[in-house]
Amino acid sequence: MGKKREWYEKFFDGLYGRVLSSQFERAKSLEQARVIKRLLGVRRGQRVLDVPCGQGRITLPLARMGLAMTGVDRTGAYVAKARMLAGRGRLKARFLQGDMRAIAFDREFDAVFNWFGSFGYFSDADNLRFCRRVLAALKPGGRFLVEGMNKSWVLVHFRPSIETRVGGVLATQRNRLRPGDKRIRSIWTLRRGRRTERHIVSMRVFTGTELRGFLRSAGFGEVRLHGPGGGRFTRHSQRLIAVASKPR
Repeated sequence: MGKKREWYEKFFDGLYGRVLSSQFERAKSLEQARVIKRLLGVRRGQRVLDVPCGQGRITLPLARMGLAMTGVDRTGAYVAKARMLAGRGRLKARFLQGDMRAIAFDREFDAVFNWFGSFGYFSDADNLRFCRRVLAALKPGGRFLVEGMNKSWVLVHFRPSIETRVGGVLATQRNRLRPGDKRIRSIWTLRRGRRTERHIVSMRVFTGTELRGFLRSAGFGEVRLHGPGGGRFTRHSQRLIAVASKPR
């Protein structure tokens, strides 16, 4: 028998790809790209890594702003779409297929970012492995931005059931999170026409204190916390952004 596939090795190959491509309007993606650029403090011509990059939703607007962008994602269809969109827009952006825990860049980037909760896919050991790969990929003084849900907010506003329709897909989530848990465990049901998919998803969530400590344990120096849009972070913030610096 082969090794059991993890949830993130199956989830993104199916109907969720349609949800992902329709979830944010272009103006919202551009707004998020501007926040990332500002918080990373990067300038035109500097090298930035988006990992995982999905279909290039954030990578491509940053390339239009003059940044030398590289995107990495494990889902081949996403990488192919990002390359197609980059070609159509005549943008200089490099897209590579691969596992973000196995990136092997050496002091190549001025900044790296991990957007929209994708830091929570793995075990703590694998998240630490990923962080150390990022540390190696950054130039001295480079910055690493991580964005995701704020566990403190989620515990107060927890919703055991969520249903949305995006990109012609009806998505239903059944969620479980207890105060002592590190992870939200969800059963996702995705339906489009006669097609139905069911996925069991497990996502690591952090408080601001936990995420800062985690990044410091990986070897980063200063870690600054921000709320949605790059504003002030409090325990009541719905989303959490951490910007960690590699020691010089």
